[in-house]
Amino acid sequence: MLVLTRTRDETIMIGDDVEVTVVDIRGDKVRLGISAPKRIAVHRKEIYDQIRAENKAAAGVKPADLAQLPAVPQPITMNQPDASFPRLAEDRRDLFLVAAIEEARVGLKEGGLPIGSVLVRNDQIIGRGHNRRVQRGDPMAHAEIDCLTHAGRQSTYHDTVLYSTLMPCYLCSGAAVQFGIPKIIVGESVNFAGAPSFMRSKGIDVVDLHDQECIDMMAHFIRDFPKLWNEDIGK
Repeated sequence: MLVLTRTRDETIMIGDDVEVTVVDIRGDKVRLGISAPKRIAVHRKEIYDQIRAENKAAAGVKPADLAQLPAVPQPITMNQPDASFPRLAEDRRDLFLVAAIEEARVGLKEGGLPIGSVLVRNDQIIGRGHNRRVQRGDPMAHAEIDCLTHAGRQSTYHDTVLYSTLMPCYLCSGAAVQFGIPKIIVGESVNFAGAPSFMRSKGIDVVDLHDQECIDMMAHFIRDFPKLWNEDIGK
């Protein structure tokens, strides 16, 4: 076993194709950003072991075992979709937005504002962060800025997507414009309009998912902590 000591934002290479970066260190937990070709599956060790065990069990199945299984029911065909059963695709949320929501909840637990952000490249999170203005006493520590900081130096941002639970303000929008991030996906803009027109005028594709959890989370915080919220947006 090769044992390496790495600090935040430092990277190791596994062969020529797999790049592992230390994204964040919190106590005894380390967050890793892994970039690998799509042909290489990346799993947590416990998930990998579970998959191996299931494959091994499946390999031991004999034809006689299959004969004892109940018959597979025929699919039901409908001419029109039943409105009472929404399609599965409509129930799924973007997993990267979910990761941003996780960051927002960490910020809330720390006593800060519930705004989270992740930076994505090739379907991999390469940076994540949340609003830390209160925690650090730093007026610049907005969620998107914190995320970009944790992502570390990048040779280019032209192949990345920035996620945020809330429409970015002009500060964070300016950072996206400065680095040339081509697309920003946000959870909501109901509680804060942000600067979508400014970003779009600079060629950024802004997508608003109108996520109800993001809307509710921010609305509850603004209701309960109006002073902190007004401070964050400069009122």
